[in-house]
Amino acid sequence: MTTVHRTTPKFFAILSFLVFGVIGCVPAFSWQTTSKQQQSTIHLRDNSDWWSLTKDGAPDEVIKFQERELPRGNFRILAIDLDEGLMDRAIGKLGVATTVERGDASTGRHQVCYVSVGETTNTYLIFETGEVNDAFYLFSGGTQWSGNEKCFATKNVTSKASTGSGLILGLAPSQVVAILGEPSIRRKDELSYYLHTRKKTSQADLKRLRQEHHEMSDKEFSDNYAFYDLTAEIVLKFKDSKLAYLAVSKLETY
Repeated sequence: MTTVHRTTPKFFAILSFLVFGVIGCVPAFSWQTTSKQQQSTIHLRDNSDWWSLTKDGAPDEVIKFQERELPRGNFRILAIDLDEGLMDRAIGKLGVATTVERGDASTGRHQVCYVSVGETTNTYLIFETGEVNDAFYLFSGGTQWSGNEKCFATKNVTSKASTGSGLILGLAPSQVVAILGEPSIRRKDELSYYLHTRKKTSQADLKRLRQEHHEMSDKEFSDNYAFYDLTAEIVLKFKDSKLAYLAVSKLETY
């Protein structure tokens, strides 16, 4: 089990520096969507997005990473995978929402927000890409934030929205543990998971990477790209013993 101390901004920036910074190679990152439908973008200089794992302002704490991997379904919601091209897939499936940009460097983040239609309490589904991680957030109600009014209303987002693994608002803590296993940190009304695993790179990715790095010797290439690190953070918050907030974030680094 790996232990690091978390300070601002959130654990992915620290992990990428402590564990992967020596290699100096991370997957290519772009905040720009390639969607044929051009959505508007606004820039906000605040941290009012209280639901974001990427924003600055995390308290100091000790993180214990579990050395295990969760099934891919935990990183998929409404058939949208938390992977490369996340924003394009979200926009293509749920509609052209306004992109909100906040922060910079390791706290820089681009977000598109979707909100339910006709529910007594609004359900929000937000997708986020940062410099070092991608994430989605599902929650009901909560305090408003700057840019809240830019959320795109759609009937595709409801309180019944679920991850591929069955995480859905309203679950009891015991039901969440049955899906995800024991958490890394357990607090009153909150479960947090910090996970890490080292995985073998697929043949398809190796072929693509070899074309991009033809200048490397076979040994250099193997040392850098034969395996990659998968880290994930999942935070779940409960109200009246029912899941009211779900945050799922992950990073893949060579």
